[in-house]
Amino acid sequence: YSIEEASNSYFLSNGKSLARASEDKMLALVFLRHFGCTFTRQLLRGLEHIQKEADAHGAELVLVHMLQSGKETEYIADSGAVLRISDPRCELYRAFGLGKGGFLELFGPHVWWRGAISIFKGCGVGHLAGDGLQMPGAFLFRNGRIVSSQPARSASDLPDLPALFEALPSPVMRDTVSA
Repeated sequence: YSIEEASNSYFLSNGKSLARASEDKMLALVFLRHFGCTFTRQLLRGLEHIQKEADAHGAELVLVHMLQSGKETEYIADSGAVLRISDPRCELYRAFGLGKGGFLELFGPHVWWRGAISIFKGCGVGHLAGDGLQMPGAFLFRNGRIVSSQPARSASDLPDLPALFEALPSPVMRDTVSA
């Protein structure tokens, strides 16, 4: 899939295609690792903070996950509050350039260290719920185009929405996403 094909083929939990939703508003797409991953659990614990950051920039937060539609409600509290896209075949992940992780990206020393911290914070580790090799990432998506990207370099990378918004290409683009 190209981004154009994928954005017309995938639908948000509110029924709009990704392409159509991106015409209405800037989308902050957060592609998750599998739901058993301690880093995904850490991200979901801080979901309110990520939601507030997207709102502060006039963007709509959208979580992209690898389970069949509806299955994510076991993992996302108050799942109706955040828009979601189900991508069990990881086609949307690939269209956005997110591939499978190699050994160091998934199990390197940095990942072990950050994993230990996440577990210590109480995030734990669950059963594999999705593709355990799939890498995460975050993107700003507007009018069917990626306007800012943050592909993860390791499994432990969490989205940094402030940096993603700061990376917008021009002040004019920033003005179009202000609340």
